[in-house]
Amino acid sequence: MSKHIPFRTCLICRTKKEKSQLIRISLDLDGNIVIGMAPEDAGGKVLNTGRGVYVCRKEQCINKITKSVGKSRRKQAYALSRSFRQMISVENMDQLEKTLSGFMTKSAI
Repeated sequence: MSKHIPFRTCLICRTKKEKSQLIRISLDLDGNIVIGMAPEDAGGKVLNTGRGVYVCRKEQCINKITKSVGKSRRKQAYALSRSFRQMISVENMDQLEKTLSGFMTKSAI
């Protein structure tokens, strides 16, 4: 019997991939953004609970969620806030951009 492999959908490009291939963005109890690959990376412990979104490692997806492309930083924070159902500060968006730049892989797609 094969092991179940969980799939998740990228918030930006809407492609389904294995959970281990995506970056999870969530909020801690204080409202700060927490970036993680998967709960298994933390030794099997769940780092945070609650609402989270997944983004693939493609440069396009990471740029769309963090960089200004015809939008102000405030509008991007609002768009991510809709997913979390909680307001995200502009400072948290700056932190998100710095952190996600390390996860980026260049892709033609």
